Amino acid sequence: MAFRCGGGGMPGRWRLWRSGGWCRFVMAFLLAVSMVVGLTRMAVAADNPPATYTLSIELPAGVNLARVRAEVADLNSRNPVLSDTFHQEAQLYPFSVLPEGRFVVLYGFDGTLSLEGSVLSLRIEPTEAQVAQLSFWQDILTYAASMLAGLVIRVACEGAFGLSTGGSGSVFAASFCAALGASIGTLIYQAVNIFADGKQQDWKRWARAVGLAVVAGLVGVAWEGGLNNWARNDLPKLLRAAGSWAADTGRGLVGWARPAGSLLEQVGESLELNAAAVGEGIAEGLEEGAATAATNLRVLPLGDSITYGEGTPDFSGYRARLAALLDPEVDDLDFVGSQQSGQLADRDNEGHQGWTISQISAITSCTVRQYRPNVVTLHIGTNDMARNLNVDTAPNRLRDVIGKILAAAPETTILVSTLIPSTTPSIMSRIQQYNAAIPGVVAGFQAAGRPVYLVDMSAVGTADMTNSLHPNANGFRKMGDAFYKTIDSALRYRAFHKPQDGVSGACGAGTPSPVPGGASAGTSMDGWRNADMIAAGVAGATRAELRFADIDGDGRDDYLLVSPEGRVRAWLNNLPSPRWIEAGEVAAGVPGGTREELRFADLNGDGRDDYLLVSPEGRVRAWLNAYPSKRWTELGEVAAGVTGGTREGLRFADIDGDGRDDYLMVDSQGQVRAWLNNLPSKRWVEWGVVASGFGAALDQVRFADINGDSRDDYLAVDAQGKARAWLSTIGQTGGESWLPQGEIAAGVGVSRDNVEFADVDGDGSADYLATNATAQVWAWLGERFAGTERWNYQGMIAAGVPNGTLGELRFADMDGDGRDDYLMVSPEGRVRAWLNNLPSPRWIEWNEVAAGVPGGTREELRFADLNGDGRDDYLLVSPEGRVRAWLNNLPSRTWTELGEVAAGVPGGTRENLRFADIDGDRRDDYLMIGAQGQVRGWLNALPSKRWTELGEIASGIGLHDSMITFADIDGDGRDDYLSVSDRGRIRAWHNNRGGSGPNWLIQGEIMTGTGATRDQVFLADINGDHRFDYLVSTATGVVTAWEGNGQLRKG
Repeated sequence: MAFRCGGGGMPGRWRLWRSGGWCRFVMAFLLAVSMVVGLTRMAVAADNPPATYTLSIELPAGVNLARVRAEVADLNSRNPVLSDTFHQEAQLYPFSVLPEGRFVVLYGFDGTLSLEGSVLSLRIEPTEAQVAQLSFWQDILTYAASMLAGLVIRVACEGAFGLSTGGSGSVFAASFCAALGASIGTLIYQAVNIFADGKQQDWKRWARAVGLAVVAGLVGVAWEGGLNNWARNDLPKLLRAAGSWAADTGRGLVGWARPAGSLLEQVGESLELNAAAVGEGIAEGLEEGAATAATNLRVLPLGDSITYGEGTPDFSGYRARLAALLDPEVDDLDFVGSQQSGQLADRDNEGHQGWTISQISAITSCTVRQYRPNVVTLHIGTNDMARNLNVDTAPNRLRDVIGKILAAAPETTILVSTLIPSTTPSIMSRIQQYNAAIPGVVAGFQAAGRPVYLVDMSAVGTADMTNSLHPNANGFRKMGDAFYKTIDSALRYRAFHKPQDGVSGACGAGTPSPVPGGASAGTSMDGWRNADMIAAGVAGATRAELRFADIDGDGRDDYLLVSPEGRVRAWLNNLPSPRWIEAGEVAAGVPGGTREELRFADLNGDGRDDYLLVSPEGRVRAWLNAYPSKRWTELGEVAAGVTGGTREGLRFADIDGDGRDDYLMVDSQGQVRAWLNNLPSKRWVEWGVVASGFGAALDQVRFADINGDSRDDYLAVDAQGKARAWLSTIGQTGGESWLPQGEIAAGVGVSRDNVEFADVDGDGSADYLATNATAQVWAWLGERFAGTERWNYQGMIAAGVPNGTLGELRFADMDGDGRDDYLMVSPEGRVRAWLNNLPSPRWIEWNEVAAGVPGGTREELRFADLNGDGRDDYLLVSPEGRVRAWLNNLPSRTWTELGEVAAGVPGGTRENLRFADIDGDRRDDYLMIGAQGQVRGWLNALPSKRWTELGEIASGIGLHDSMITFADIDGDGRDDYLSVSDRGRIRAWHNNRGGSGPNWLIQGEIMTGTGATRDQVFLADINGDHRFDYLVSTATGVVTAWEGNGQLRKG
């Protein structure tokens, strides 16, 4: 029998459908089904997944192509990623579920819709990670083709329905067709899965999915009970004719791969024979879908830190999204669990930071008995994969957890999630191996009739991750969506049993804290933020080799492996990125040296840790770090040891905050004697006993700066990794030198030998690190002593000027308003100015304000206020430090020539000259920096040209003269002594000249840097508060600012 479009029609209200349009609609639908299944089979057979794929469908005749083009344009432009638009459409018309219980979850992908003539095409553009995954292509082709087919159904529906209606009928047609298209796109995806399960002939089951999908799509639009009668009485006639046509068409189909034509032939013949069953199945689905009732859900989110919510600042995880989606659909929603986290009304969960499958398994039975959930959302295994813990047997451990849940509460529905990705390739490879096994685990329980279902998290991509293991807000949203779609689908089949009463106290006093090694860890790591694994280790590495030290001076400790002979390989810290930068061998070792002798400490205060060898008696030989050069500068013996000293008792720590590590000797009772670092002199300054001991044994004593004040604190770490602390107040006037803090870390289940304190996030305070035998590292970031930020980020304050460069850029106050202006200086010393107009981002262009001086150069030019009028003057400095000056008369652009105002000083150079106001009289003084950072000063006495000699005003700290500068930290009018490292980190000594106590008060590190180098950094006052701000310029003069708040440290 040939199927022709024409004649007939539907009774009653359905006569508004023109038969020709409805015929084309059914044809498009059947063709789409065959295309999807055919593509799926071809994808399964493919040996090499393609880089891209294009799906095309010929639109039925009579479709309004202009409307289709408009819809294509809307779908392409609505979201950055096309799959998000498809997801939005699907969420408007909820998904149903297959009768056999296989749940489907949306994938993420990018792509482009296009319309050429009457051919609608979808080009699929997967991510780099997805291209290589055959499983991705098998599923995404099915899903994308289903969504494309749904769009065809929508436009065919509009053609069939809308052509015969007008006015309000057009609105109804648009609503109805949008719902119908989205639901049938879903239905096709479900139908293909039924066919793949070998149930091609079970048309009633398939049709029941149709009915459920249609009702889901209608969401109440035009539902008056008539559709089910129409499905039983009239639809079978149309389907028989359509089936005959489909079979004929399939036999002669061209343009499709033969598998698609063959399948269409089979579908047509089977449909012709089973039309009545299809009608009955659709009717049942319509009736059941319309009668769906709400229920009560008691949900146990069970898992690790991802379940807890690690990855976003609010720790709400996927639970907030899931609650928001479920709340309108259920009578009562109750999250349960022993943990509380997140910013949502119900914070309960059973997410344990750092836990493995085995650890979760250990509490599963009692937890389920105690809370008796009727739903468990299960996402476990990430830490097993991250730590490479028996990956091959991980599916068995997962199976054990599921079995324990069902044994404790047989009525519980378990939603087993595949793992979200990792951005670390080695971990991702293990995740893929584990994920591939999860469907089989789930299928085994389903075959036994147990309520266990798979939730596919493939929609979460690497762009949805905060770090190597944890999702960001968008990733958590996708996780919530995936769990919701599964639960929502099951709700439509009343798949959940009524929650049963639990057994109070089944787990006793509570559950232990998360650990990386598997042992119980006590009760608390309050004040430390779990960052999970930060280093996955290096092939063949051992704990004995592992060290942490700052090799490149960026303020973040690096990952080092030391051979028995003292050779050092380094991986530079690149956090928050999980990919450490391999630097190769950075130190070749020293003849006769050993790993046992090696220590790392910053002896010269340049921010880079140096290479030290310590004899058994505590004598120290040193090699200064010159990274990125791998040639270390030999200093020879820098410390001769002390009476009674030993290598085991020696600690290097900065107890006074000057940036240089001091020599400390700890005895068996934890008492500490100190010798302060006095390099370049090798005579250390003896301070005697600085800590009398706090009942800690020698092997317990560590030093680390845990509160970020640049002074290392006294720590006692017990055998289980618990830490007590005493904060250093050395140098502070009055009070105790060490302030007891009690227990600051309860441990994480590793021994003392596997605990390190190092600053891995560059915030100036030490973090708690746990390691294992293979040198993998987990971090808990120190936040216990987080205080007021010293710097307020302002973002970009200057967008640069045409053709401007970093080499031309200067900052100086041209107009005397107290705010430094933006200057560009030519090689000949001509100056163009843009006056500071902050907070407005538009600087006021003044063009050329100084024409330069004959023979003068940019290299010679300095700006300083010599006469105290608030306006910076124009100075030219000779190589020997002689100074000629022109006073600033702006807004007049005529500068008053003063001639030579300073004749230079013995041994002076232009490179070592600084101008700074050290006495607070508003006039900049003449300062000459020595090779070790020492400073000689001459006070400004203008209008007299005789400067008042002060002699040496700062003895220096052994730093190179190029690192030393001056600026006012706190706005007291006197410039302070600063050292700026080549990575832009700043240490400060507050100007206390004329006050009680030392002339320069140690402030420690006041700026940890922003990733810029020293030549990119400018210290200037941009807001007029008399305190310097920290500015960073790009190569083209684009400036970002951090405003200083003037915060000082006591003492």
